[in-house]
Amino acid sequence: MSLFDAYVVVDWSAASVPVTGRDSIWIAHRRGDALTLSNPATRLAAEDELRALLADADAAGERVFLGFDFAFGYPEGTAAAFGGSWRDVWTRICDGLTEDAENANNRFELAGALNDLWPGDGPYWGHPHQHQGRYPGLTPRLPDGYGAHLPPRRRQVEQVTPGAQETWKLHGVGSVGGQSLTGIAMLERLRRDDRVAIWPFETLGDTDAGHLAVEVYPSLIPPAEAAVRDAGQVTAMAAAIAAADAEDRLAAMLAEPGRMGAGVVAEEGWILSAGDPAALTGRARPPTPPPVRAPGSPALRYLRDPAAIYAKSFDIVRREARLDRFPEALRPVLIRLIHSCGMVEIADRVAFSAGVAAAGRDALAQGAPVLCDCQMVASGISRTLLPAENPVMVTLNGPGVPDRAKAMGTTRSAAAVEDWRPHIDGAVVAIGNAPTALFHLLERLDDGWPRPAAIIGFPVGFVGAAESKAALAADPRGCDFIALRGRRGGSAMAAGVVNALAAGLGEATR
Repeated sequence: MSLFDAYVVVDWSAASVPVTGRDSIWIAHRRGDALTLSNPATRLAAEDELRALLADADAAGERVFLGFDFAFGYPEGTAAAFGGSWRDVWTRICDGLTEDAENANNRFELAGALNDLWPGDGPYWGHPHQHQGRYPGLTPRLPDGYGAHLPPRRRQVEQVTPGAQETWKLHGVGSVGGQSLTGIAMLERLRRDDRVAIWPFETLGDTDAGHLAVEVYPSLIPPAEAAVRDAGQVTAMAAAIAAADAEDRLAAMLAEPGRMGAGVVAEEGWILSAGDPAALTGRARPPTPPPVRAPGSPALRYLRDPAAIYAKSFDIVRREARLDRFPEALRPVLIRLIHSCGMVEIADRVAFSAGVAAAGRDALAQGAPVLCDCQMVASGISRTLLPAENPVMVTLNGPGVPDRAKAMGTTRSAAAVEDWRPHIDGAVVAIGNAPTALFHLLERLDDGWPRPAAIIGFPVGFVGAAESKAALAADPRGCDFIALRGRRGGSAMAAGVVNALAAGLGEATR
């Protein structure tokens, strides 16, 4: 079964004036056997076209693969200068890059300002010779210091991809730095709108991440016949990716780390099928057999001590998630939440009331029940952490729930909420699966039900999840709450929040 319903491949441009034809933006949109090819004259027009395309896909309940031919990251070590992660790099580029309707942008000025993050000449270089002295901090020539006080010149993927250019160069033959600056800014805007997940930073191994943006390199395969080579390249790449998906090859390319090290996944990014371009056309290399360990030889080296694993995990979360922007009482909750899913970037999407940590902890300390929308949430709650032998209740499988759901014309999850009525006053509600359960709870609160002490809202999915959590955040009906905006969520997250409210980070037991 295919992962995606449509495939879009974009040849990006950093031109400073409206332009079509050669060396401009080309967008190939393939859906089934139909191919649409467009050539917008400006980046803002291209972004509008992509937004419209995604809106149409959302309305149809479809998922889109988005391939872009610019670098998503910079060589390992760059992110540290920006604040610590690829998200800091993207945020600063997006916030600093300006565009106008005539395609003018400030990429040279921005690069000069970013160079101030390093001592001496920064890594960005190159500008038109006639602009000498116009861009403080940006040298027209290659600077010294790469690999010393500056990051390396090339990403790891560029070292295994013939013809791929470095991302620091902004002007001259082979320069692609401008495309990356302007392209990252555009993609960050789409990401902030919760439309697009970024591979491999957010989604390595996750084949259900919604619309997916992937770095591609059209020169890996021969172009289709076209009057303009760029048009032929995006056309051929869109067809190749669609075929790979239909033949169940794309999932392996998205899930297999291959030569990716930690730095690649954390900040450099990777090109789809780099190092194995034949995989795009179905002529994949034979699998490498796993190494054989001789009897008595040393075992694999990895951390085994549970307490040490937890301590190191929590330390990584603290370091990467920038938790100082949150109330101190909420930080242990966020650490557990991030630890439950392994994604520090979700901190950017958390919505909460100021008193939710105190309200939840006080309620549990007083013996309040935990009302769960599904068994998976309940199973993830550590009973040994609960301070007062708090009952953990799941009403989903109650004997009258199926008939009630039919009578109400709703889901079993929503119908099961009706059985919460005797227990809801002062309870902790943990929803980690069903948007309809959260919607129905809000409706019953509007009808005058007693208020729970805290609502933990983490329903997940493509239909109703984002909307139900947005409704909670917009009007929590006088309840303290914590929720994750957008489609992401899940039982492990909801249970992780309960565990954090129950015991903070004082214990490493599950």
